[in-house]
Amino acid sequence: MDKNNLLLIGFGPHAKRIYYPVCERDGKVYNIQLVYAVDLEEKRSDISKYLAGKHDIKTQAFFIRPQDRTFNKLSTMVKKKLNQIVNQFNIKGVIIATEPRVHKMYAEWALKRGLSVLMDKPLSIHENISTDPQIPQKLITDYQDLKSVYLASRRKDKRVLFSLMAQRRWHPAFIKMKSLIAEVFEKTNCPVTSIQTFHADGQWRLPSEIVDIDYHGYNQGFGKCSHSGYHFFDIVLWLLEAAENKEKSINNVDLITNFLRPADFLHQLNLKDYQKIFPEFHKQNKYSQDSLLKLFENYAEIDAFTSLNFKHGNKTQTLASINLAHNSYSQRGWSSVVGKDLYKGNGRLRHESHFIEQGPFQAISFVSYQSREVDPYKMQGLYEVGGEYNLDIHVFRNSSLFPKWKTYEKISIRDLNNKAMTGKSRGHQEDARRQAIIEFFKFLNGDKITPTSDLLDHKRSTELMAGIYQSAANQFNGKNPIVNINFQR
Repeated sequence: MDKNNLLLIGFGPHAKRIYYPVCERDGKVYNIQLVYAVDLEEKRSDISKYLAGKHDIKTQAFFIRPQDRTFNKLSTMVKKKLNQIVNQFNIKGVIIATEPRVHKMYAEWALKRGLSVLMDKPLSIHENISTDPQIPQKLITDYQDLKSVYLASRRKDKRVLFSLMAQRRWHPAFIKMKSLIAEVFEKTNCPVTSIQTFHADGQWRLPSEIVDIDYHGYNQGFGKCSHSGYHFFDIVLWLLEAAENKEKSINNVDLITNFLRPADFLHQLNLKDYQKIFPEFHKQNKYSQDSLLKLFENYAEIDAFTSLNFKHGNKTQTLASINLAHNSYSQRGWSSVVGKDLYKGNGRLRHESHFIEQGPFQAISFVSYQSREVDPYKMQGLYEVGGEYNLDIHVFRNSSLFPKWKTYEKISIRDLNNKAMTGKSRGHQEDARRQAIIEFFKFLNGDKITPTSDLLDHKRSTELMAGIYQSAANQFNGKNPIVNINFQR
């Protein structure tokens, strides 16, 4: 049986940590072969060294020259090379793991070639989206464009899939919470009445790094909302839909957001403060306080706190908050990032919580707290508070009204998760990503599946992200920051 050959576009820390190891480990089971990878010329040395290591699969690489690098439309040379790879190696699917500014152009190319796509979130992003009120609506246009190309490709071949890597949809804890919400909704017809979502990842960038580091940075006019933020815009709506029907549907939302930007961060910790914290700070810092403030004028969000009123018509159905922080608890204790993994290293830690109320019938509390970076040799205390795998769900139900319900139940990720990823990639979020990739493998292999995260299911999530940036850009320009999104259009 011929292999289902894959092309990986983008071979950064995320791909090395997740995509390549899963292809290497699980590809044989699902008849998958990752035959080619694409990245920038500046990454040649690093990627070539990685591929030269001991691997069960052999992957060739193509590197894009600086003069051929584009953001909106593939250069003639790059498009020609990609088409050549597809034809020569009979490529069936593409994994897109690039920076988000180029997501759309690669996805459009792949779909027009009739290739299935697994792509990192978000669907797209644009420079200065957090400061220019004209830009956020481009996200919705991008979605509509990709939808149109996707449907056209599907009309030619039903065996084409566009899956978005929103891995919490595959995560057993979120699947469990959604089933709990649906169960109570079926019994009571009560929707989710409030949800409070919080995510922090301790990305502590020192002042000169905010200017000089592009990776998950702020200097291009987009930040936390475009990094991990999309996951939470998406998962909130995904959970809420478990308690929606025609009578209790969410068809619009009022929202207002507040961003903490680099200039605000420099007020919280100024250069004198940094010098006290790090005696060697003056050796690392390149800029004065005034020059930093000038550079930071149009920089994007470090933190984003949003208040939402999800409505059915003009009636409030669900009050919500989605609060996202890079500026949060960290284990960074050094002034230089040389040699550090900026994706999951450099002191970054995850704190995540979701508090869900379903009227007088049910309350769900999801908490997951890390206190140390991943250590592949430390196996003790993985599930305890502060441990790498810590995640507990606390469920409270009205057993006076429904005696068969448990008044209180604690559910640990230990009871739900099939721990599979190893080494530096062994957290439960990584296990969920693996499930997303395996679903993609199964589809390519001809299995009949119902896609968990099809592009067509991401309309509301994309509109919500656009609305949050619209609110922030309006506020930045002294305009009304209250935004209404009509999900029915």
